[in-house]
Amino acid sequence: MEMEDGRSVNHLPPGFRFCPTDEELVLHFLYPKSLRLPCYSNIIPELDLHRLHPWELDGKALMSGKRYFFFSQKMENRVLENGYWKQLDMEEPIFSGGSGKVGVKKLFEFYIGGAPFGMKTNWVMQEYHLCNWGSALSFHYPKTKGIRKLKRPNGGRSIFR
Repeated sequence: MEMEDGRSVNHLPPGFRFCPTDEELVLHFLYPKSLRLPCYSNIIPELDLHRLHPWELDGKALMSGKRYFFFSQKMENRVLENGYWKQLDMEEPIFSGGSGKVGVKKLFEFYIGGAPFGMKTNWVMQEYHLCNWGSALSFHYPKTKGIRKLKRPNGGRSIFR
């Protein structure tokens, strides 16, 4: 698998699956990346979601089962050339054992065509964000990165989860 900049994405060995919990995604992948700490490099690639439709993720994002995982810059405008991501009215807090709330998960659906008359697809995306843990996090990396998890629909093309 190759990333947009030509670097290769590591394949997981046979028998291994990448299926972290929401808490693990936030604490072991998003948090270290946001602070530019060493983490599991190249496991989850960074992609530009403004340039990619959900069905174009094969070979670019980490795929595990029916899910794609990738980092992306925070998107204010989620409009692409042939469609758009519509946020659902749900925000789910992510809690860690004794640390309290560590992140937030937002849900999006992909529509083909222009807003607000687009045609709803089966593509669903979960977007993860860190909570503001004080000035240290804000100073180093002000909530501009998120991790995305997409799910492939049954009997169809791949989808965001």
